[in-house]
Amino acid sequence: MASQRISTIIIGTSLCIIITMVICPIWAGEELYMLITRNMDKLACSLDGCVAEYFNDSGGLADSDKESDKKLLGYKCVLSSKATEEAMANFARWEPAHGRFNFRHPWKQYLKIGALCATALIALRPSMASEFTKKHISNIAIKVSSDSSMVIKELAKTMKTMKKSSTIDFLVGEMNNAVLELQEDLKSLPTLFIPQPLQEAECPENKSTEQDSKKAVPLMEIIPLVTLASLLIEIVSRIEGMVSAVEELAGLAEFKSVEDRKTNQNQTTNKVVPDHQGALQRV
Repeated sequence: MASQRISTIIIGTSLCIIITMVICPIWAGEELYMLITRNMDKLACSLDGCVAEYFNDSGGLADSDKESDKKLLGYKCVLSSKATEEAMANFARWEPAHGRFNFRHPWKQYLKIGALCATALIALRPSMASEFTKKHISNIAIKVSSDSSMVIKELAKTMKTMKKSSTIDFLVGEMNNAVLELQEDLKSLPTLFIPQPLQEAECPENKSTEQDSKKAVPLMEIIPLVTLASLLIEIVSRIEGMVSAVEELAGLAEFKSVEDRKTNQNQTTNKVVPDHQGALQRV
């Protein structure tokens, strides 16, 4: 009886191991890989949603409340998944090579990417309650957020396909150009809101305390815009760190490059065949 029980336990354990590793495997590395890419997509949607909500004047043009809240709170899922990412990375280091992941796949690099994209949007969300004048930088701020989210989505696509992107440099350049335009618009904010000295000279009798209070109001209107712009610039700098981290991951994990794919396509199409007159011709 004892030998039968032992043999039954051994057979059951062997079947469980075979099923979980061969028939229906659940790899911690695969789960970590999917979690990081999902979080990057959520961050891109959250960035677009936060800035769009800040500059949205009419609630009728916005999405439904549930959908908008789901997009805006996506970055919180990234923060709450940090412990899960670390646990998955520890398990993944002990797993054998499987699928697209080699034995020494750089799992720690995924944690670095997750940490870089988890902190910048925390300060952006509370600033959405401001009701001050926003039209002066609305277009360029939305462009910065749109370009930044496109970079994040392209990085997520690079990680999903495990192929180096051919457009990431262009997208990063567009994002940096938008930041420069945003900085130029910020320089013109004082001249836009504060009255000019010529206007003060026309009314020399108005040198009372009322004039100082009028100057204080535009300053309070500028502060939320400068805060939002500085947060967007900080987010862009963190996204540039994400770009470097993904490029480092692509090198360590040996992602396929665009040049390799182009050469393979050229080799398949660059064949020598005879034409209808018997001469050799390249196609």
